[in-house]
Formats: sequence, structure tokens, C-alpha cells
Amino acid sequence: MSKHYLFWMILLLPFMKLDAQTYCTPTTGTATTYYLKNAIFSDQGAFYYDASSYQAYVNNSASQIVTSYPGGTVKVHLEFVGSGAKSLVWVDWNSNGDFNDFYENPIGTSSFSTVDDQFFVPPSQTPGIYRIRVQSGTGLSTTSNPCGPNPNGNGNFVDFSLQIVATPTCFVPSTLTSSSITNNSATISWDAPTTAPNDGYEYYYSANNTPPDNTTTALGTSTTTSAPLSGLSSFTTYYYYVRSVCGTSAKSAWSLRGAFKTKCDPMTAMFQDFETATAGITNADCWDRIILGSGYQTINASAGVNNSKGMYQSANGAANTAIAVLPFFSNVSAGTHWLRLKAKVSSTAGVLDIGYVTNDTDAASFVNIQSINISNTVYDGFEYSVVIPTTVPANARLAIRHGGVPAVNIYWDNVYWEAKPTCLAPTNVILSNMTSATVDAAWTAPASAPGMGYDIYYSTNSTPPTSSSVPNLTGITANPYTIQGLSSATTYYIWVRSRCTATDQSAWTNVASALTLCAPVTTLSENFDSYGTAAFTSLPCWGRVQAGLGGTNTNGNGSMSGTRHVSQRSITTGDYTIAVLPEFSNVNVGGYSLSFNAYCAVSTGKLDVGYLTNPADAATFITLEQLNITNTSYTPATGTSLYSVAVPNTVPAGARLAIRNTFALSGNAFYYWDNISWAPTVVLGVSDISAKQDIVIYPNPFTDTITISGDVQLQSVVVYDLSGKMIKEFKGSEKTISLHSLTSGVYMVKLNMKNGSSKTVKAVKK
Repeated sequence: MSKHYLFWMILLLPFMKLDAQTYCTPTTGTATTYYLKNAIFSDQGAFYYDASSYQAYVNNSASQIVTSYPGGTVKVHLEFVGSGAKSLVWVDWNSNGDFNDFYENPIGTSSFSTVDDQFFVPPSQTPGIYRIRVQSGTGLSTTSNPCGPNPNGNGNFVDFSLQIVATPTCFVPSTLTSSSITNNSATISWDAPTTAPNDGYEYYYSANNTPPDNTTTALGTSTTTSAPLSGLSSFTTYYYYVRSVCGTSAKSAWSLRGAFKTKCDPMTAMFQDFETATAGITNADCWDRIILGSGYQTINASAGVNNSKGMYQSANGAANTAIAVLPFFSNVSAGTHWLRLKAKVSSTAGVLDIGYVTNDTDAASFVNIQSINISNTVYDGFEYSVVIPTTVPANARLAIRHGGVPAVNIYWDNVYWEAKPTCLAPTNVILSNMTSATVDAAWTAPASAPGMGYDIYYSTNSTPPTSSSVPNLTGITANPYTIQGLSSATTYYIWVRSRCTATDQSAWTNVASALTLCAPVTTLSENFDSYGTAAFTSLPCWGRVQAGLGGTNTNGNGSMSGTRHVSQRSITTGDYTIAVLPEFSNVNVGGYSLSFNAYCAVSTGKLDVGYLTNPADAATFITLEQLNITNTSYTPATGTSLYSVAVPNTVPAGARLAIRNTFALSGNAFYYWDNISWAPTVVLGVSDISAKQDIVIYPNPFTDTITISGDVQLQSVVVYDLSGKMIKEFKGSEKTISLHSLTSGVYMVKLNMKNGSSKTVKAVKK
């Protein structure tokens, strides 16, 4: 409230009627939102208002009364439903039935959905009872009408009463606080009023939030401004009040209430998954938190395991940290237990400090036991545990700290305080030296080495093993150990556990994963449909070397067949991009060709087909043939978009075939290619050469049937696989042939004509 009102309040002359006054019933609108949820008004007496649902107008003037005196100060706390809610507070100082006179809007339009403000009672105000009206909604302004309707058709009105009494001789204490809270005790404190009472104070407390009145019997007295409370119930919210005692019959009203919650009774074990905690509440039952600066901690509805509730912490720098304080454990210093939890990060790796606090309100009392590094972005397969030593003070509480370095978001869930196992798991599994069939696994042994070595479990599925899962390898004593017999170009997920005895094994470690290398192949048929739209380097067994802008990628815009094909582009001077094919063990035997369908966005395109002796070094590229890509679309009907390069036996063993696009050769144009194959070169006989050149097969690739074009008399059609084995033969002149029974792959289709000529065409079944 602006201070310049005080001068006018002093001059304000009361014009009041002590008889009952009639007030307008305000109107709002049809929207049941942005209403007053809680209100507290206090001075020399207080009222507490709570609403559980929306009502357009609530008249509480008969039951909710705050007491003050001429020249007094009424403190106001308001909370509203709806983050955009605003409010106005009206007082009918002259009791004329409206709120339109001077200073009858002592608290103007608020800016927030929680209001903590105050207004002054005019020094010349006549004792009596006056109407208070609280108006809430959106779009409120200083010209808003206390009778409504509300702007935007939402919000509500609530009426209360203000009782002005003669200036008291015994004033109310203020600023109630609580400290030294345990599971059964606490200390309450307060500030003395400006005029201290002669005979000290009385206090009252209860687990019920109903405030005391002047007939309520006090539960204790104090000659100082504090008092100890004992015999309390654990994990219970208590409300407490204090009043001044100025003489035998002179006592103030009860103060505005204070509140505290006792701690939980000590635990010996715990499991917390936060499912029963309310999302958005920063503390679960029996937990506390300590926040420094802009550190943040909350229970998030989707931050936990299986996207359920879990704890979310964020912090940016050591001055902005978040500490979750666990319940009190009576066996925290026994040395027999550990803390176990699941944790993950969004992307960048983060660190959680596992330690304890000796003061659950003071971040400076945190002592770190162990920091855990978290790089996994999923919960599945990852769990972290810390053995708690006997050096932890018996009265300390364990705590989990996000120290702000690095500044990342961290999520954790499924927290256990439990007896540590007799067989401890190894940690820090590291995989290295991948080949197409093997990988080396190494790990850090636990403090007590297992008597029977280690078990290893691996799978192409990321589902973590359980205690009943059968290991692939057992009793392993070598560390590192080479896992053999793996499939090439395959991602393996690997876990290790200690085998202390035949019946006592540890938990499995966090998962580690490795992609085995590609094994050389002898054939290839690839239409790229099994890959998403991504950089070419994401394709197993393929590679990419490039410089500058542009690139080689898979995408789904206008593929030759299916859903994906490859695009290549170099944008400016000096750019190049090279698509590196999988390794072929027969690249240097001769008699094989690399074939693919391609087109260019312009009719003057050129691509180099060749090989790299070092698949990571563009300087080792050797051109076998430069292709003129003159077609500007795929042409399955005519076959003119099909290009084939015979690869000679002079190519070095181990070299990788490659397709190169350079700005110097190709300019800033898009190139597309699809349905690439590595297969034996089709050798044409004399009769093949004499066949008509306009004979083609379409569609190609095909799904079920093929059609043979051209004006030709067929004798027969023979289908071979790439090894030269005859698969099917069709005799007669029928030009539409069903190949439904064939599996997907590359085939050679030989067309035998009645005039003795023939032609062999490669066909791809999707």
C-alpha cells in the first residue's frame, strides 16, 4: 500500500452506521476459475479462511472476523487458484453499503497469485464492525467494480468482517518461529510487542488448525520470548499461538498462528519410490531439503522409473545447489548398510554427491562420502550404491547433493536404505578392443574379492538380467576377459557380477554396451529402407568421409523403392563427400560389379566410383570410373537410371569401394541413389548382344510380378540367383510373370527369344 495514504487516513472522518447494512450481491461470470483459495487477516485477532471449491460469492462476514484498532495495521495473506489470478481488497469504512468512497480500496490490484500485504486502520476510525470484500479474477484494474461483473467472466467475491475495538492495553506478540524440531519436541519463539507485557506470555498448540479464542485454556506460560514443547507425536503438523499477559484479567488476543511438523521416528530400513508423494511437492514424507541460490528440487510426475514419479534436481554452480535430506536412520553409523538408488541424466553426464548433514537446515554441514558419476540417460540397467562407513555421526542424516558442477538436470528414484550384501558387485565395466566376433571386458573389483570369480551376462537385448538369469559365462577369473563368438555389426549389452560362493552372488553391475565391428561380406543388396532419416555414419558397416558443407545422408524423399534412399551434395568450393561401402572380402577377385540406380537434380551430373585404401582418409581415393548422371529422376520402366561399374582385380585387398561427390566435379547439385548391389558381373554371350536393346523389365525393384517390355517374341524366361543357380523357368510368350514366391534379394532374369537371341537383366525384389 502506498505510504501517502497515511496522511489522508489521519484526516479521514468516519461516517458510519452501527445498524446492519445491506450490500450488493456481486456477479462474476460463468468461468469457475481464479477464485480465492486461502485467506489470513490478522492484527489483534485473526481469521483463517479456506475454500475447497469454487463459489461465485461467499458471505463470511458473520463468522470470519479480524480485530484491529484505530491506527492499527491489518496484515493480509491471500492465495488464489489460477496462476494468472489478481485481486482487490475493499473495506466499507463508513458502512454505507458500498465500497466507492475514499480509501475503501486499501489494497489495489495485486501482481501475483499469492498476496502478502497490509492496510492501515484510520486513526479516527470509530469502533464497530465493518465489511471487507475480496475480489479475485483476471483483468482486474483500479476501476473494477466491487459489485461485479468481473472482467473476463471469472474469479469470485468473498466477504469478511473487520472489528475495530478501542486501542488495547495489552498487545499481541508477533513473528512466531520454531526451531530444534525432533520427532517429539520443538522450541517455539516470538517477538515481544512494542509494549512488553508485565506478566509474560501464554501459549497454546494443537494438531488441529482450529484457532483458540478468548475462552481457550492456555497449555503453557513463559516469562521469556520462547518455550520448549515436549511429548509431541512424530511426523505431525502442529499449530501454535501466543498471547501477552499484561495482568490477571488483561490478556491480548492470540497471535497469528505458527506451524511446524515434527520429524519422523528413526528408521532402520527404507524404500522410497515417491509414488505416494504429491507431484510438485519438494519433500516426500520424512524427507527434507536444503536449497542454495537458484538450486531446484521437486518430485516430478514423470521423472521416475517407468516414467512414474521421481526426484528431479537441477543446480547451476556451487552457489546454487540442491540437497535432498533423507529420513533419520538409527543405524546410520553401524557400518552394516548401504544406500542404493537408480539415477539418470537428460544428456550431458552429471555428478551426485552421497553424504550426510549434521544440521538438516544447513548446507555447510554436508560431508561427502562418495561422488557417483552418471552418464546414462535411461534407468534400465543402471543402479548406484554407496556403502556407508562407521565414521558417520550417529545423529547425522544421509543426504543426496546436486553440487551444481556440472550444471545438468539429474533424476533419481527407487532409493533403498538396506543391509549391504555379503557379496559386493564389481563396478566400472569398460569394453574395448572390439572385433567382428570379440570384445574385451574389464571391471573394478569390489573391496572384498569374490572367492569364485565373476559371472558375465551378455545379450543383444538391453533388458537387465535378474538374480535368476543364467550367465553366459561363469567363474571368470581373468580381468580383463575376452568375450568370444559374437555376431558382427551387432550391439551387445554386458553385465558382470561377483560369484562369492556357489549360492551367494552379487547384484549385476550397471550395463555397458559395445558394437562389434563389421565382418567382410561377399555380396550386398541394400535399399536403405531399414534405416531412419539420418547421417550416413549411422548405417552399420558403411562410412562417410567429407569436408566442408553438404553431406551424405539417408532420407525418404522420392526413393526408388520403399521409403529411403541416399542423398549426396557438395555445396561450395573445396567441398567433397564420400560414401564408403561395407568391406568386401572378394573386392579384388575380379568378375564383380557395383550397381545402383541414381539421378541428379541437373542433367550434367557426374559421380566418381572408386575405392579407398584407408576408409578414413579421402586422399587415398582412387577413381575406377566417372559416371555421367544425366537423368533427373529414377526410371524403373526404361532402366536408364541403372549404373554399373565392373571392379577389376587390381583393387587392393582390404580396400573399401566408395562413391564420391565433389563440388569441383559436380557443382552444388543434389545426387540421389538407391538399390545398390555388389554381385557377379553378368557376362553376355553373342546371342545376348544381338538381342534388342529396348527390352527392359519393370517395375524394378518389384514386389510380386514383373512385366517385360519391347516388341519381342519370348521363348522362355529363366530366373537365377547371384550364385548362378536356376531358381525358376517360365516357358512361353507370356510377358507378365509372377515371382511372388521369391524372397527379397537380387536376381538375374534371362530372356530367351524365339529368334535365338537372349538378354539377361538384373532384377531386385523388395
